Amino acid sequence: MEKEAGLKRLHASNTEKINNAVVPKWLIVMLKTRFFNTCMAHHGFKKNEMDRFCIDCHSAFCQNCLPSHTPHKHVKIRRYIYSDVIKRQDLCKLFNCSGIQTYLTNKAKVLFLKQRNQHRQRDQQRHVFKGYRCAVCERRLQDNNSLYCSIACKVSAIDEGCSKRHKLKQSRKGIPLRAPMV
Repeated sequence: MEKEAGLKRLHASNTEKINNAVVPKWLIVMLKTRFFNTCMAHHGFKKNEMDRFCIDCHSAFCQNCLPSHTPHKHVKIRRYIYSDVIKRQDLCKLFNCSGIQTYLTNKAKVLFLKQRNQHRQRDQQRHVFKGYRCAVCERRLQDNNSLYCSIACKVSAIDEGCSKRHKLKQSRKGIPLRAPMV
């Protein structure tokens, strides 16, 4: 029995893997944080944009604040096409990044933190294009290996999966309405 259960886990679909995942609290805080604002602690200094996120403190900080966060885990946020991105290599150590579309910038693979803006002209053509789409926001994807266009879309899919499982558990009360087949 245990070997059969192990085999089923190995061959589980992507949706089953997502439903069992849990989103870390620091990731939710990071998605809500606004980056590249001026650091209030280092207002008159150079390079005072808050472009890093401390996973232990759950807060953004600038390069000048780095010495106080040296023993902590932290990641650097970058800008790409007016959006916040993070190197895939940095985030994979802390969170399962599988299924998220990667983009190449300066020879580094990056992931978008938040959902990318949809262009109105492309929204109207949504039904015409039959290619790969994000499972949450339906934005076009470059390949069939990706399910989501950003980290925020994957997090919302995980949250929806958890809430759907919770609703199913609550809604099943009493005797089933349909009689068993004989």
